[in-house]
Amino acid sequence: MTTILLLIRHGRTAYNAARRWQGHLDVPLDEVGQDQAQALAARLADWPGTAVYSSDLLRARMTAVPLAEAWGVQPLYETDWRERHVGVFEGRTAEELQTEYPDVFTRMRQGIVEIPGGERHESLQGRVTAAYRRVLERHSGEMVAIVSHGGTLNALVSHVLGIPHQYGRLSFHGNTGLTILRINDNGPRLTMLNDTRHLGDAIPT
Repeated sequence: MTTILLLIRHGRTAYNAARRWQGHLDVPLDEVGQDQAQALAARLADWPGTAVYSSDLLRARMTAVPLAEAWGVQPLYETDWRERHVGVFEGRTAEELQTEYPDVFTRMRQGIVEIPGGERHESLQGRVTAAYRRVLERHSGEMVAIVSHGGTLNALVSHVLGIPHQYGRLSFHGNTGLTILRINDNGPRLTMLNDTRHLGDAIPT
C-alpha cells in the first residue's frame, strides 16, 4: 500500500517579490500568488486527494483553500507546518542582512542555518517530522496535500530521505511548487521536486 504526499510551497507574497524574509510573519498572497494558487488547484482538481493539510500562516492557508474546494474537503491547519521562525531576519531583505550579518550568511552557504533569535534546525525538523508521522498514521494508502513553506519542506524531505541537511541544496523556491513523496513498506521515494508546470512559462522565484 502506497501513501502519496503532495508537498506544496505557498503562492507568492509581496515579501517574496521583494526578497524579504518572512518566517512567522503573517503575510498574505499577492495577486500573482492568488492566481498561482488557482492554477495549482486546477492542475490537481482531478487527482484523487482525500485531505489538505496546511500551515496556519495566511500565505499557506490562502494557497490551500482553492485546492481543498476542488477536492471537496475542509483544509486542516496545523502550526507544526509553519515556516522556521527567522528571528532578527523577519521582514528584512537579503541584501541588507548580508551586510549586517556576513558570518550568518557564510554559514548558510555551508548549509548551516543559525539566525540570531531564530528557530534552531533541530526544533524545525522535530515538529515537521512529527506532523509528517501524524499524516501517515491518519491517511495510510491515501493521497494527501500538505501546503507549507520552503524551509519547512526542505527540512522534511532531507530528513525522510536520510540526506544530511544542507540548506539550499534542495530547491523549494518555486511558489506553489509541487514535490511528491511516495511512501510504502520500502520507505519514502521522491518522485517530483518543486514542479511548477501549472504556472506555464513562469520562472520559479
